Amino acid sequence: MSTRFKRSSKVALMVMVPATTIMLASCSSEEPVQTAVYETADQCASYYNPEQCQAEFAAAKALHPQVAPKYTDKAACEVDFGAGNCEAPAATTASTTPAATSSGGFFMPMMMGFMAGQMFSGGGRSNLQAQPLYKSRDDNSTFRTANNQPVSRFTGPVKVMPSRMAPQAGKVVNRGGFGAQAQKRSEQQSSGG
Repeated sequence: MSTRFKRSSKVALMVMVPATTIMLASCSSEEPVQTAVYETADQCASYYNPEQCQAEFAAAKALHPQVAPKYTDKAACEVDFGAGNCEAPAATTASTTPAATSSGGFFMPMMMGFMAGQMFSGGGRSNLQAQPLYKSRDDNSTFRTANNQPVSRFTGPVKVMPSRMAPQAGKVVNRGGFGAQAQKRSEQQSSGG
């Protein structure tokens, strides 16, 4: 009798999980939008209008010093992004970046690619904007936004949820604050695990 009860409870659980997932997914009114990920404007121009690619790359590059995670020393940045993948912002952007430390010095990861924003909006305006992308040391194959949202493992077209891709002002972070491991810790903390 107890074997029968265990089996029926497992079947009920196996049916409930996919049904719950479908119900939760249908509650969201947000639709994924088409965008693309490229490492350089030239790579993008191999597939799309070169002027448009250049404009999207320039917009992402201009946003980079504002949204990139900031570290008070280069070693802490390199723990998250790898040796040689961190830089001090240009002197012209350091004074305009709100996350600059009181001494004026900080480091941020280098931009490893960009996500196009308006290129795929079909002539209309999308609420997705071009932005810089980064790769963490612990997951060097995934392009991520500055707020650590994974975007794609490959260059080229990709669909994303716009609400997850909204750029936010870069914050001063401690080591261990970016990448796949940091995202897993954040998800565990938010789910109470």
